Amino acid sequence: MNDWPRQIGEKHQRRDEAACLRAKAIIDGEHERSAACRVRWPMILAAIRALTEEYNTGFGLDVVVVVEGSDLEHPSVTLQSVVSEHSTLGITVDGPELLVHTRGAAGSSESARWVALNRTDEDTAAYLVQDWMQRL
Repeated sequence: MNDWPRQIGEKHQRRDEAACLRAKAIIDGEHERSAACRVRWPMILAAIRALTEEYNTGFGLDVVVVVEGSDLEHPSVTLQSVVSEHSTLGITVDGPELLVHTRGAAGSSESARWVALNRTDEDTAAYLVQDWMQRL
């Protein structure tokens, strides 16, 4: 009797087990990065608030308003300019990254991008808001 069918079956079984282990490692890594993002979010939010306070101090008025979202599953914050025709910046925790939505003055386009957490909390906050603030 030929042994090759069994050998092929064993080889394919080992291949499938290895693929399952790789997929599990990817999923576990994604869960770890998502958990790390949620842990870091309060510090990033605090840094965003501090940057906004500094901007408002420099402007001399409270012209950028910070509003936290109420969704506990997807924490978020929205920054709104009250003097730049309601330009907004929305930031939402989206798994292991932050989803950033910007909307310019009335009639201008909207954009969305994902930002990885490969910076310090303070640097992440600055990266998130600096370009938007410069356009106000």
